[in-house]
Amino acid sequence: MIRNIKTSVHNIALSLIFFLFVGISSVMAQVAFPNRPITWVVPYAAGGATDVLVRIIARKLTEDLGQSVVVNNKPGGGTMIAAQFVARAPADGYTLLAAVVANMATAPLLSLSPAGYDPIKDFDAISLITSNPLLLVASKSSNINKLSDLLRLAKEKPGQLAIASYGQGTPSHLGIELLKVAAGIDVIHVPYKGSAPALVDLLGGRVPLMMDILPSHIKTLERGDVVGLAVGQKTRSALAPRIPTFQEEGVAGLDATTWVGVVGPAGMPKEAVDRLNLAFRRALADPQVIESLLTQGMPALHTSVQDFNIMIKSDYAKWSGIIKAANIKPE
Repeated sequence: MIRNIKTSVHNIALSLIFFLFVGISSVMAQVAFPNRPITWVVPYAAGGATDVLVRIIARKLTEDLGQSVVVNNKPGGGTMIAAQFVARAPADGYTLLAAVVANMATAPLLSLSPAGYDPIKDFDAISLITSNPLLLVASKSSNINKLSDLLRLAKEKPGQLAIASYGQGTPSHLGIELLKVAAGIDVIHVPYKGSAPALVDLLGGRVPLMMDILPSHIKTLERGDVVGLAVGQKTRSALAPRIPTFQEEGVAGLDATTWVGVVGPAGMPKEAVDRLNLAFRRALADPQVIESLLTQGMPALHTSVQDFNIMIKSDYAKWSGIIKAANIKPE
């Protein structure tokens, strides 16, 4: 009987040790994230503004997480190739995507072929990184000095006033369509193959107006080469505080921004998402990172997981509505 008691005690002890070991292993597995390098996929070629932004932050993330954050450029498909790659990756927090308006909204909505992923269902939000409003500018020769001048001319000559964008289906094009709806005006959209050629024609007076992203015009505004009419966000931008918002100029509902954030495959462990969000918060609060981003005209903006998720869904719904209302066809 004593032997049986000893055997039972021994078995109980072994069981306790086993369960204790399993519990400790489980806790250590949670605490250990990340325990290997993380890949951050960028939908553009190396050297571009988004790539530079990601590499600046990746260095800080590496310090914070204690693991290398490796940047992997996968351009092409209107930013969708990178998104497809990440959507199909294991949902473990080790493969991230530089999310932009294009791969999270406009490109899938305007693609002739299936995107290969659902921007809403196939990704988990982690954090916003930066955001900038669209900016409406006028050439100096246009004699348009305020948004009210544009609205008056557009109503006097419907379908005759031209506004340039940096491409069909881009945020700048959709911003023009949003302006048409919000202000109730009829203007001509003139698409260019990029911001640079559109700006050349704007400065030369060959096109009177242009919808672009704010960072592209910091220098032209400072030099007085163009006239800033309005920015597409709820408050004035610290990068160009003298330029009013569309709301201030009497056009409500024109909130149009471009942004960069980070997402991962849907179904990532909450512990991984929370740890990554914390790392991004710390990186975006670093004075050197803030200064580096501002030199590119990009404010450092961290959000909660929930707020960035809401932002993605809101932009997808907004641009989907504008595309349908303007009858913009896929290309």
